[in-house]
Amino acid sequence: MRTLKSALSLAVLFLAAGTCLAASDTRTELKNIPLEWRPTDKVNAREAIDVSSFMKSTFFISPFTDAREKPEEIGKNIEHRGTDRDLPVTTKENVAAWLTYRFGQVLSELGLDVVKSNGTCRVEGEIRKFYVVESSTYKAEVGMKLRLYGKNGAVLWEGMVSGTASRFGASYRAENYYEAISDAVMTAISGLLRNDEFKQAVKKNI
Repeated sequence: MRTLKSALSLAVLFLAAGTCLAASDTRTELKNIPLEWRPTDKVNAREAIDVSSFMKSTFFISPFTDAREKPEEIGKNIEHRGTDRDLPVTTKENVAAWLTYRFGQVLSELGLDVVKSNGTCRVEGEIRKFYVVESSTYKAEVGMKLRLYGKNGAVLWEGMVSGTASRFGASYRAENYYEAISDAVMTAISGLLRNDEFKQAVKKNI
């Protein structure tokens, strides 16, 4: 009799544990979410960037392309809280179009002359990385292969530009993914504008 009671007690415990586990995995998955621009620092609040090398040039930003295998995937949660699987983060937005616009916007806010056509410099970009991994923190990485063309159409400079960001935040929240990826984009652009070879290429094209 005692054995039967013990067995029943164990069965109840396993059932309760399974119920709690299932209940803890009821978060709505972040699928097909929009992309939002949410850098945690305003452009002019970041470390000073010397843009004097760019003041005599105008910049046209060609539409970026996306070389990632799965353009809709922008992140994942690997905490495994109440589940043994990763939780996906995907977007319904065109990441290439979104990043093209934000790239030009940040350059403009930093004081560069971004034009809609016929710039003295033209920038092309190919997205190689655009992803956030959430564990104990949100860690974002953005990578782009950029090319700078001059007035005669020749390639003046090309190279990889990357940016990272790490942030704390509540678990599996869209706004935290937005902040991390936006900060990583900002870091990548800041790195480009501090690149001496890129600066010299722009100056030689004046």
